[in-house]
Amino acid sequence: MARVFVAAIPDAELTKALKQIDAYDGKARLRVERVMANATRRIKNGAIRRVAVRSGTLKKSIKSSFSAPKLTGTIRATAPHAHLVEFGARATTAEPEKKKFLKFERSSGKVVYVRRARIPARSPRPFITPAYEAERANLINDIKKAVEDK
Repeated sequence: MARVFVAAIPDAELTKALKQIDAYDGKARLRVERVMANATRRIKNGAIRRVAVRSGTLKKSIKSSFSAPKLTGTIRATAPHAHLVEFGARATTAEPEKKKFLKFERSSGKVVYVRRARIPARSPRPFITPAYEAERANLINDIKKAVEDK
């Protein structure tokens, strides 16, 4: 089963602007839908550019979708380690559950047995949040223009 990491970034100004759209005609709503869909794609592309690349799995797992009725854009990373890269993780120790030792194979082919393994802390390397922050001002301006156009 795939885990999905979705960055939910609440933005009061953006939410307020989107709630006022129902007061406008259908053409304005269509313009706003187009603006939101384009912004969602740009945020996804920005996240792909910002992601730390080792094997490319995380970069390939970044997807986006747009829901026109709800005016909601979603950017998600389906890689199981996406949240660890975005937010980081503190140090921990891994111990075997049912056995006495953990078994590791080194790159040289040598097998090593240990009672516990220390996993170091990983610092955050955000990619979705900075992509949104970079696009936020453009998105708000584009929505205002779309609503004002006649």
